[in-house]
Amino acid sequence: KQSKQTLSSIFAMCETYWHGHFEDREQFVTQLIPLLLIKCLDVTAQKADIKRLHSIRDALNLLDFEDEESIASLKLHLLRTVSSPLFLQTAEGRKFISHLFRLHPSFVNDLHQAIKVQLPCVKRSI
Repeated sequence: KQSKQTLSSIFAMCETYWHGHFEDREQFVTQLIPLLLIKCLDVTAQKADIKRLHSIRDALNLLDFEDEESIASLKLHLLRTVSSPLFLQTAEGRKFISHLFRLHPSFVNDLHQAIKVQLPCVKRSI
């Protein structure tokens, strides 16, 4: 329980630093993105987690999509958002996914493929 509180405090500090437009905020937020993303994809994720990730979506523009080796793991997590019920059911989740289409031209093809794979088994309720 204490580790969850510590992690939550770290998230809050990094988000505050990003939203406060402090000097070198880019260094904090690039570490926060993968952590928040993994939390949002966890089965215990809440709508509030999606809102937090959505609120820092512009920080995704800082990522280097040209360096395939360094971005590969994060790209896989980003692609998982298109099949996550929580992302699809929340307005912020859908907006986050739509923001992904603006990140990098090569990533758009990956997103299309991830969505196409999901189409045959999508439930109407989502």
